[in-house]
Amino acid sequence: IRPIATSDYPLPAVRPANSRLDCRKIQADLQLWLPDWQSGVRQVLASLQSS
Repeated sequence: IRPIATSDYPLPAVRPANSRLDCRKIQADLQLWLPDWQSGVRQVLASLQSS
């Protein structure tokens, strides 16, 4: 298995280079704090280790 760039993979539709979800408006409107993905991974790993 060799890594390739998304642009090198044939896809039926054109995709944007940056397709991350921007949650700033949701956070501001609903006054929510959303943890970054690294915090989520740490939480899942800690949960798996304790079970």
